[in-house]
Amino acid sequence: MKLDLIVLPLLAFNFMLCGIDKTNIGNAATTSNFAKDAHLKINDISNAVSLLSVTFITLQPLSTIIGRRISVKYWIKFMILAWGAICMAHAGINNRQTLIALRLLLGAAEAGFVPSVFFYLSTWYPKNHLGFRLGLCAGMYSIAGAFSGLIAYGVFQIYSEKYKNWQLFLIVLTQAEREHSLKRMDIEVIKNFEKLVTVVFNILATLPVSAFGTFLPLIVKGMGYSGIKANLMSVSPFVVGAFGLFMFVYSSDHFHERSLHTVTSMALALIGLIVMYTSSNPHLRYGFTHVCLADAFSAGPLIVGWLVNNTPLLGPRSLIIGINGYSNIAGVIAEQLFKPQYAPSYGYPLKVTMILVSVGMLGFLGMRATYMYENYWRAKQIAGWDEEQRRAEDVGETGRRGDQRWNFVSTY
Repeated sequence: MKLDLIVLPLLAFNFMLCGIDKTNIGNAATTSNFAKDAHLKINDISNAVSLLSVTFITLQPLSTIIGRRISVKYWIKFMILAWGAICMAHAGINNRQTLIALRLLLGAAEAGFVPSVFFYLSTWYPKNHLGFRLGLCAGMYSIAGAFSGLIAYGVFQIYSEKYKNWQLFLIVLTQAEREHSLKRMDIEVIKNFEKLVTVVFNILATLPVSAFGTFLPLIVKGMGYSGIKANLMSVSPFVVGAFGLFMFVYSSDHFHERSLHTVTSMALALIGLIVMYTSSNPHLRYGFTHVCLADAFSAGPLIVGWLVNNTPLLGPRSLIIGINGYSNIAGVIAEQLFKPQYAPSYGYPLKVTMILVSVGMLGFLGMRATYMYENYWRAKQIAGWDEEQRRAEDVGETGRRGDQRWNFVSTY
């Protein structure tokens, strides 16, 4: 109860702030003056967002390991303070080099936050209660998109002789952050085919979130809505996404099932993408952004919960959560797909995203079949075992441990 009332809300709140730091550049980009004031060219913003992913992705496993070495709770606090200061410095951007440097530093500061929090929670909650808690935290990313759009809409109405409105926007968000944010590694996990393939397919599952999380205001603007109004119009899809996430992760925990929930969330995203790609009606396209994001945010926490459920030992668990951070490569793909030259319809990026999401769905169905067969095979092997053989397997006397034990039942 103490964890749910105190620790979990604090972590979830900081998830929201982390999400705002990533999406605020998209909101700032919808203003007509941001690129001009900061002396940026047409592709500089999307390139800078891609470069954030370079440090954000590559440093995740290392940052997670550092967190375990020096204590996760202290490492999380340090990362929050670091990224708050770096994000506030964005208000001083006046050229391409400064923008790129700050995005690289921001990616490095935020790199270990998500896997460190997920690992921290996995040490406290049983596996059948973990998915919903992970979803509560991850759901803050969708709420971050909504809040960022609302705050942007309000701040962009403010006139200041000293600061540009986009500078005020970046400063306001980081002031809120500063006020509120206060066993050995088992290399065998790297050889685990199922887990590594799950991480690869997670890249495809989180692609819609990566794309729309940053570029939804620009996509809405391309549908014919004004720059500032586009920020406001981007709020409701994120709100729908938050509600969908909470419903799906709760259902996943309740039914002790991960794969079909993940595939269903991707199917909803695919439906939204198809309509947005095939229709030229701006109102219909805007409506189906809600369908696209209705449950897209749940794939990430569901997959993390899936990996945690199938990795009982803490050492390998923290490592695979860190490796799962490479699923943020989806951000690099999205940022290179949704280029300004494809505006306003973004037809080509939407088509490629549809194809990749479809491949991911088939991949997860294949993983489900693999785990089902593995459980069936193991059940046959131990069917005739007596109590002594089962005890020996439990304590590792057979040389198998963790999820390699024949009496371990994999979640799917």
